[in-house]
Amino acid sequence: MTRVVQQSSRLCMLFFMVISLVACGFHLRGQIIIPDSLKVITLNSASGSNDFDRDLRIALKKAGVTVLDKAQASADIPELKVNAISTSDTTLATNSDNDITQIERRLSAVYFIRNNQGKALYGPRTVSTSKSLANQNAEESTKLAYNQQQTEGMYEDLVSQLLSDLSYSPL
Repeated sequence: MTRVVQQSSRLCMLFFMVISLVACGFHLRGQIIIPDSLKVITLNSASGSNDFDRDLRIALKKAGVTVLDKAQASADIPELKVNAISTSDTTLATNSDNDITQIERRLSAVYFIRNNQGKALYGPRTVSTSKSLANQNAEESTKLAYNQQQTEGMYEDLVSQLLSDLSYSPL
């Protein structure tokens, strides 16, 4: 009898743990699968950020995409065109002196896939990310370093979203 109670309590505990993981939004993530038609592309990025461009090239390489120079590409190679990243800040909190203490930074980018004649094959698509930034009332150098570090992390998130969205391309 005690053995049955132990087994049922273990099963209940296991069931509770699985339900807890599912309820919190946990998902196992695999590698992003890019369509075969986009395994070789050219990249035309006007993002305005070297950090974003570097992160994008690294993520594309990890996803098995070969990025060619425009001069090396044949006429049938699609181009990934990324427009300028837009940034907007919204004030979330101020202190008693009306100095800003917390902001929400939102980055968004528009991208599309086009052929060599400039015709869009997929997109335009918009990807965006946002993050709350504290320490806005710190010393100016501290605030700038903190904001730069957080924005670099946001670039990684933006690249991840772009690749994830690109994996659903019908091409």
